[in-house]
Formats: sequence, C-alpha cells, structure tokens
Amino acid sequence: MAEQDWRDKYREALSRLAEEDARWARAQNVLKLLIGRLCLAAQGRNDALDREIARVGDSVRKQIDADALEAILAPLSAAIATLDGAAKSAPANDAPAAGNPETHDAFAGTAVLDRLALLPELKPVVNDLRSRKRDTLNIHEMAELLERVTRYATEQRAQVQREKLELENLVQQTASRLEEITSHLSSELDERNAVQQDAELLNKSVTDEVAQLRLNAEGAPDLETLRTQLAARLNAISNHLTEFRAREDARIRSYRERVQHMRARISVLERESRSLHESLREEQRLAMIDALTGIPNRAAYDDRIEQEFKRWKRFTRPVSILAWDIDRFKSINDAYGHKAGDKVLRVVGQHLARHVRDTDFVARYGGEEFVMLLVGTGVEEARVVADKIRVELAALGFHFHDSPVAVTASCGITEFSGSDTPDIIFDRADRALYKAKQAGRNCCVIG
Repeated sequence: MAEQDWRDKYREALSRLAEEDARWARAQNVLKLLIGRLCLAAQGRNDALDREIARVGDSVRKQIDADALEAILAPLSAAIATLDGAAKSAPANDAPAAGNPETHDAFAGTAVLDRLALLPELKPVVNDLRSRKRDTLNIHEMAELLERVTRYATEQRAQVQREKLELENLVQQTASRLEEITSHLSSELDERNAVQQDAELLNKSVTDEVAQLRLNAEGAPDLETLRTQLAARLNAISNHLTEFRAREDARIRSYRERVQHMRARISVLERESRSLHESLREEQRLAMIDALTGIPNRAAYDDRIEQEFKRWKRFTRPVSILAWDIDRFKSINDAYGHKAGDKVLRVVGQHLARHVRDTDFVARYGGEEFVMLLVGTGVEEARVVADKIRVELAALGFHFHDSPVAVTASCGITEFSGSDTPDIIFDRADRALYKAKQAGRNCCVIG
C-alpha cells in the first residue's frame, strides 16, 4: 500500500510538472506571436530600427533566448532613442494622424498587456503599465516588459526541467534499491526450492535404502549375511543424512550472511529514507516560502485560500482578504536600483507578517503585491486593521544613502459572501486595490 501511494504521488508530481512545462511552452508561443505583432507594428518608421526589429524576429523565431534578446536590447533601444529624438524635433502642430504608427503601437501595446495579464504570475509585472492611459504606452515600456516576461518564462521552464531531473534521479535510486530487495527475495525463493528438492531427495534415498534392506532381510541365507547387509544399508542411510546436514549447514551459513547483509542494507535504506523525508519536508517548506521576503509565497496562498474557503462554506465564519500593493514601486527601482527595491519588499513583507495573528495569513502574491487573510474578521474591522498597518508602513522611514525614501502601500479589501469562490474573491479584492490606486494611492478601499 505504501509503495502504491508513493507511485501515485510520483505520477501526480510528473503530471504536474508536465502540465507546468506545457503551460510555459504555451506562454512562450504566445510571447513569440506578441513579439512578432509588435515587430510588424513598428516596421517602416526608420531603417536602423527596421534592422534591429529584424534581428529580434530572427532571434525568437526558433526558440526564445533571454541572453540573445538582452544582447539585442541595447542597439534596439539606441535605434528607438534616435527615432524619438527625431520625433521630438518635429513641429508641435504635427499631431499623429488616425493611421499613424504611434497610435497603432499604443493599441498594440494594450493588446499585449491584455494577453499577458492572463498569466497570473505576470499580473504584478503589468499592473503599473495597465494603470496608465492607453496613449502613454510606448515601445520603450513594451520592450522592457517583453524582456522581463521572456526572462521569467525561461527561468520557469528551466526550474520545471530541474525538478523533473531531480525526480528522475530519485526514481532511479529507488528502482536500484527495489531491484536489490527483489534480488534478495528471489534468492530466498530459490533457496527454499533447493531445500525442498534436497529434502525430497533425502526422503527418496532413505526410502530406497529401507526397501532394499527389507528385501535383503527376506532373502538373507543366514544371520551373519543379514547383519552385514543391514550394516551397509544403515551406513548408506547415515551417509545420506550426513550429506544432507552438510548441505543444510552450508545453506544456513549462506542464509545468515545474506540476512546480515540485508539488515545492513535495510539500516542504510532507513537512514537514507529518513534523510530523504527530511529533505523533502524541507524542500516542501521552502517551496512555500518566498526567498526574498521570507514569508509565504503564491503557492502557499493558493493552498491556504482553499482551506479557508472550505471552512467558510462549512461554518460561515467571516474571512476577509486584503490585497496590498506597494505604491510606485517601479519608480523606486528606477531611482535607487533593484537592491533598494528588494530591501523595500523585504521590509514591507516582514512588516505585514508581524501584524497578523496566528490564525491569519500573509503571503507575497508576486512582484510588489501581497495578500492577507484575516480569519473571523469582517470587512469593516479589516479596514481598521489595514489602515493601522498602512499608516505604520508609511512611517517606517526608508533611507537610501542617508536620503529619505517615501514608501506607501494601497490596499483592496473584501470578504467571502454569497456564491464566492477563491478566484472571485481575489478578483474583487484586486479591483478594490485598483480603485485605491485611482483614488490617489496610500489608502484602503472596500470592494
């Protein structure tokens, strides 16, 4: 039963990895199509830009390579900068016509955002661009977005491949151990068959000697002849028994040696099994922790929200969900660098984690977005809690090179009700968060 459970879990893990691999393969195919559409939309505006666009198209036609795209990015940006410089030097009254490529690029960029937003992992990446007006999207921003998406997709596929390789290695090691145990059991079966055959041979030999002894006794001409024949038959029987005992002693010695060897192997396997279980538990724990902030990650949230949803359906105890997003996080990265941005994410994540009870939950959902579950708390009470956290967060006092850096966060709040599902309630909290952004940021809105 335990072996069957292990096999089922292995097949389930392989199926999950295959689905994840296929999903990212589809994402890369969609990305290729989107890059192709953007290339077509930008062609014909400048010869130098057309050459760089052709290089981009050639690079992604077969297989998306993040390194190759990064090498192309610098000359592409230079060509775009030259084009933008020419556009700025044009007369101010030359407004783009209805068929102008700039207008076409803006709408194409919006279409790209709409398609990329279908991937949950990329939602935080496009939040900032999605909140802008359609005519402010330019090819610089789209190039940056495509670069990040390409790198993220490549990393995810590489991670899936690594996990598949680790599982294959684990299966090979386990198969080797099972073959060793099977070999031992097969040897034991062969040994039992040999014992049975040997016992049957001994029985036949003794029976034949006894039958011959009976014939001799019946046909002996005198007592002395009978004694001689009896002694010979008894010696033969004794020899058969001695040989049988010798073979049995050899088998017993061999059996003991095999048992000792198997005990030693089982002891090793038990240690390896305990070590493997501990490693798997640790990997499972780490798989649920965001490496940057040290708090639970998206996978942990998906697991917890399902649990809370089932409890809510059963007991109807209120559960509020709070969607948090750091305000103008891209500006922090642009102004102070990604290290500063990472520090902000860590501090904000730890601050949120310190303000939840043991029964509550907080996770980094992705990018600069966090999600919080307050169990047994309605939306009005949740807003009081959120406002307190928001005010304290704004007062933390971030500094970069001794210069103060303003960091605030917005929050969307809602709670389970009616025919909600985990996806529906998160979307409602996310829409409330978007309203908080539109309301000027650094505020909490109930959705």
